[in-house]
Amino acid sequence: IKMYGVEAGGLGIERGKHAARFAGGSLGVLQGSKTYVLQDEQGQIELTHSVSAGLDYAAVGPEHAFYHDTGRIEYTYAIDEEAMEAFDLLSRLEGIIPALESAHAIAYCLKLAPTLGKEKVIIANLSGRGDKDVMQVAKIRGVEL
Repeated sequence: IKMYGVEAGGLGIERGKHAARFAGGSLGVLQGSKTYVLQDEQGQIELTHSVSAGLDYAAVGPEHAFYHDTGRIEYTYAIDEEAMEAFDLLSRLEGIIPALESAHAIAYCLKLAPTLGKEKVIIANLSGRGDKDVMQVAKIRGVEL
């Protein structure tokens, strides 16, 4: 079994434009935990960005840091637009409105699936309900509700 974690790539992996701690962070201490943190050379916390409020944070939990360091989970990221496209696709094709956090995972599944054989199975954890994000998605898409 191979496990993947998908972080918030925001507008791209440039300082202040994402929340992908493994792609752009370094080891540090934040709120009492040694973990991967988006910080500058002096240890000051950097700005973050994500379409998903739940992923828009400068650090990752210490459990994820452990899984990353031991190689148990491979971490990657999806940018905002990929997450939005995954949100739209899952909503339209399956009638499941994913939380924007989970939409990042679906975005990576859409990239991963074509690289695997047809006998392979992908399981994605949809950890939240997307009804809480509908107004945010509508605002981003310029749709008045």
